[in-house]
Amino acid sequence: MNYFNPRHLQAFVSAIESGSMVKAASQLHMGQPAFSQAIANLESIAGVKLMTRTTRPLQLTPAGLVFFRDAQRVLDMNKSLLHNTRQWANGQQGAVCVLSIPSVAHLLLPMVVKSYGDLHPEVEVQVHDHPDPQLRLLMQSGEGDFAIFSNAQQGENLKNLPILKDRLRWLGCSQAPLAQRPQICLKDLQRQQFIVMRRGAIRDMVNPLLEKIKSPVPLIEVDQQSTLVGMIAAGLGMTFLPSLSCQSSTHAQTSHRALDFGDFHRAIHITRSTVRDVMPCASAFLRLFIAQLKTGHFPLQEGVELSLVSDSDVDIFLS
Repeated sequence: MNYFNPRHLQAFVSAIESGSMVKAASQLHMGQPAFSQAIANLESIAGVKLMTRTTRPLQLTPAGLVFFRDAQRVLDMNKSLLHNTRQWANGQQGAVCVLSIPSVAHLLLPMVVKSYGDLHPEVEVQVHDHPDPQLRLLMQSGEGDFAIFSNAQQGENLKNLPILKDRLRWLGCSQAPLAQRPQICLKDLQRQQFIVMRRGAIRDMVNPLLEKIKSPVPLIEVDQQSTLVGMIAAGLGMTFLPSLSCQSSTHAQTSHRALDFGDFHRAIHITRSTVRDVMPCASAFLRLFIAQLKTGHFPLQEGVELSLVSDSDVDIFLS
């Protein structure tokens, strides 16, 4: 099946709008023979004469008038198509879907979402903040351009980019004696009442520390981090949380302190599925996020360290 060449369509429309094939050829930087051949090709495919060449200015045949209006619409649609695809290619259109653990979503994403929105106002940004297990389920269902997890995710079609090292900190009531100390020692934690998450990534992170302490006092276990912090604020016990979680779960009646023993931490990774193509707008969001991390836009307090992430690391992650 033959199709009309867009350049030939533009030649025809320009000739009618200017009233002269000579003027139109000059405007389009085409030689006169090539221009005449373009019109002839259109008429050959159409199977009917489109214009009367013996008159000045040019006149359309009845079929040519209909063809002219349709050609204008086709060229306008082609311009719109090119504009929209270029917008996508430049990251100016589309949608970015970020999956994130709550502490990162609370502390780090607001600034990058605002900065990105200022640069790309036409792009929709969605943030889904959930604990690690829910994030994994969302990724498995095909959601998210990338996800920010507590640790690297394993899988044949997954790529990981480490961005932060997040150390455990002691969290207790502000009125507790240990809250007055600059750091918490191992001996300070003997025979203390600990309140912990019943399950999940933070509990997995805390378990090695609890085994090291070997407190004989039975644990108090809860399901929600807000409940845990509320009990700590009420003076019912103490706990351990990653530094980012301590910052995002601040309470007027709680204080957090560094541990002066061991290296209990989680590595915050950005993970993406290689099954899902990363659109330019999502790549731009990730690069902005990494750039703001590296230039100190975020208030990374004590206990949180930036991983060494180079531009080539980001390129490999997105490729």
